[in-house]
Amino acid sequence: MLLLTLAACGKIAESILTIGPGLSTPEYAATPVKTYATPLPEFKPLQFAWFYKPPGKNADLGAVAANFSILILTRNDELERSNLRDMGYTGPILQYLRFEAIMDPSGCTAKPFQNQAAHLEGDYCQLAQQHPDWFLKDINGRNIRYDQSQYVFMDPGNPQWQAFYLDKVKGFQSDPGWSGLFLDNVDGSLGRFEDMHSLLANYADDAEYQQAIISFLKSLYTNYFAPSGKPLFANIPYLKDANAWFAYLQYLDGAMLESFAADWDRGYLSEQDWLAQLDLVEKTQALGKRVILVTQGSAADQQRMQYGLASFLLVNQGLAYFRYSNDEAYNDLWWYPQFEIDLGQPLGPRYAENGLWRRDFEKGFVRVNPDQHSSEVITD
Repeated sequence: MLLLTLAACGKIAESILTIGPGLSTPEYAATPVKTYATPLPEFKPLQFAWFYKPPGKNADLGAVAANFSILILTRNDELERSNLRDMGYTGPILQYLRFEAIMDPSGCTAKPFQNQAAHLEGDYCQLAQQHPDWFLKDINGRNIRYDQSQYVFMDPGNPQWQAFYLDKVKGFQSDPGWSGLFLDNVDGSLGRFEDMHSLLANYADDAEYQQAIISFLKSLYTNYFAPSGKPLFANIPYLKDANAWFAYLQYLDGAMLESFAADWDRGYLSEQDWLAQLDLVEKTQALGKRVILVTQGSAADQQRMQYGLASFLLVNQGLAYFRYSNDEAYNDLWWYPQFEIDLGQPLGPRYAENGLWRRDFEKGFVRVNPDQHSSEVITD
């Protein structure tokens, strides 16, 4: 058996453990406590997601094509998108698009970024001059910008803005190279504005803001994505509880959890929050929805990487994808030996074992200690 154990030191300990004739089966090879009454359809327990731009090195493009199961790219990445197909990639490639804001390129003839809906020269100026009510306002009636940023927030509940955005999406998605759409920053609460110390004119609380977002998602989904059969995914940050997540999922085919198993900095989730995430991921897949799970960390922190990976393996039912990275390194390809481990199919769901959480597979098991933030991945 190959035993990979990562504890707080962050180093990999590898040893080959052989069970000879006449020896009792050790504890780590115990008969599974929980098995599926009806096995799940066969799937790849390790599935990976790539986003939002192609890797910086051309050699890494082939590695992405060979090892990732879902890709999210941006307009102007069409050449790399075509090259990925030529390299043998057959999975979905979603188009990235910002949901919450548009870009002010600092001039009506300046060329804006292609990651947002006001993508043509003059788009921002036209909207600002002719449709000022489409912009999100604070309680003083002012537009709201990201700090030191060219991005300006739009009002998700404005029907005319929703219609404009839908028309843009239809145009983008007419390109057959896009399999569907990925919306970034579909916030689950007012948390982003609370961090900015900004009070909104039209939305007094989370519930009001969530209802506006639901109406926006419903417009996109019912008017284009459901009839076309193309998938619609969203990143849902600033999530205070699961209610907003599942309310949004009514009009989505998949969602991203961008701080899975660990927080955004160097810390970890509490055991309670970690368990709540596992429950959310399992319930999401039970609805037939897909979920992208991202553990944030540094490339050298293999203890953190494996903790996220093992947590993912506890709950993947075939509709989940994993990535270990950080939001400043999404263009870099980080690859680890653990990503190539062959565990076989899961024999059952996760279960508690002496204060830890474990899941058994045909060729090994994973075990996670959420209190110590340690994990084991053990294969035959």
